[in-house]
Amino acid sequence: MLRSLQRGIPHYRTIAAKGCAMIARMRVAVVVLLSVLLGTAVFAELRYLERNLLRADPDALPANASLLRFAVSRGEALFAAHCAVCHGLSGSGDPSTGTPDLTDRDWLYGAGRVTDIEKVIDYGIRSHNSRAWNLAIMPAYARPRPNPSDKNIQPLSPSDISDLIEFLMRRQARRADSDSDSDSDSDSDSDAASRGAALFAGPAGCYDCHSLDAKGDSAIGAPNLTDGITLYGDGSRNALFMSIAYGRQGVCPAWATRLKPAGIPELALYVYSLSHPGAIQHAH
Repeated sequence: MLRSLQRGIPHYRTIAAKGCAMIARMRVAVVVLLSVLLGTAVFAELRYLERNLLRADPDALPANASLLRFAVSRGEALFAAHCAVCHGLSGSGDPSTGTPDLTDRDWLYGAGRVTDIEKVIDYGIRSHNSRAWNLAIMPAYARPRPNPSDKNIQPLSPSDISDLIEFLMRRQARRADSDSDSDSDSDSDSDAASRGAALFAGPAGCYDCHSLDAKGDSAIGAPNLTDGITLYGDGSRNALFMSIAYGRQGVCPAWATRLKPAGIPELALYVYSLSHPGAIQHAH
């Protein structure tokens, strides 16, 4: 009889075990609830920052510390995933392929404003997008038809190209051959530079893109030829010959339909930060 009664009364250990299990489940539930609330808050904050990023004037964003920090932190991953394959992780480019350095403030397209950078990212360069930058095409002057789309551009002889190179060397305050120091060599170089200048401003049509002063036109992506910064190669005589003789037509993809809307300003601001390393610290 006693044993029967004992079997009908819950053992205190069983009660304690059930209590502990209940407490554990409650703790798990609290942790899950807090995690959900935290995740919701973080998501809401990110959405808030994204909306503000898209609504703001792009060129005013470098002065907004919180939005700039947010965009740069996310843009870095986008750059590594989509841009570093050409520009390198540091953004310093590759002159062997004509990939521009994004860290030096020497802008080929536009003036380096965030809106200029966004336009390149959105629509690309010679990307077959109708809104891409595609006006400046460097002809291949050593070929019978330097620019198939413009029959008015005529080929140049090797000596013509050599004269143009001498003119560009002089515009950059450099000599084509540093070992040529005699008076006769100097006179010869001066004559070549004069012929090159006439070609540049005349039949070769270089001025049409690079301007009469050879300082280029960032509105169409024509580089400055007087500053010693070379997009292709090392600036040597041979590198200049390759550009003039065989032409250059660099390409950048259009990302407008390949990135989410907020990804464009995030990437643009990250690229902006590469040439403005103190931007975040100086923002308000």
